[in-house]
Amino acid sequence: MLENVEDTSTVSWLSHGRAFLVRRPTEFTSKIMPRYFRQTKLTSFQRQLNLYGFRRLTQGADSGAYYHELFLKGRPQLCLRMQR
Repeated sequence: MLENVEDTSTVSWLSHGRAFLVRRPTEFTSKIMPRYFRQTKLTSFQRQLNLYGFRRLTQGADSGAYYHELFLKGRPQLCLRMQR
């Protein structure tokens, strides 16, 4: 999803490629989520992220972004090691 999104002002990787940020939640749920997910509520998406071990960063410059040690930009093969 992050590699295919044309409008990076809605959702995008952070510059270091170790986390992603949903910049415009309303647009994200109405335009992007229906293309990739069955749910269309942001809270459901966040719950799924939590189930897979993603953490929301709450401090520093990356505040509000989602991070997982096996979810890195340009390394999709690492996702295969994620467990629910």
